[in-house]
Amino acid sequence: MAQIICDDKDVVLVVDDEEMIGEMIGDTVERHGCQHISFQDPAEAQQYYIANAPNITLLITDLTMPLVPGPQLIKNVLRVNPKLPIILVTGYADEHIPDDIRPLVEHILPKPFLKAELVYAVRTALDKVHHQDLST
Repeated sequence: MAQIICDDKDVVLVVDDEEMIGEMIGDTVERHGCQHISFQDPAEAQQYYIANAPNITLLITDLTMPLVPGPQLIKNVLRVNPKLPIILVTGYADEHIPDDIRPLVEHILPKPFLKAELVYAVRTALDKVHHQDLST
């Protein structure tokens, strides 16, 4: 049985232009108790987030995508909710991650990553959110 890492209110927004990666992330978080919404198009994901920000608990996004690159998506969603935890996944070497993005994300997962690494990243990011909720 999979370890439950989310509570019933947690919704993970998954954005990756590679359908197979997005599905793997979505399936993994779902197996561990999270609700998720996945998009291949970052512009659509951004519009969805802006309309539904109070319902989204965590963003998992790819670094490089057409139209709206991951760093731009991250900055745009943080304008709506500066406390949104973000996990950045990337198939590129570390030096391709912009320096100004690093402090904005909870975790950077290099592709390929193990499902256990994803689960750990999601659990620790959500633990931080839940801890903040208790302290407010």
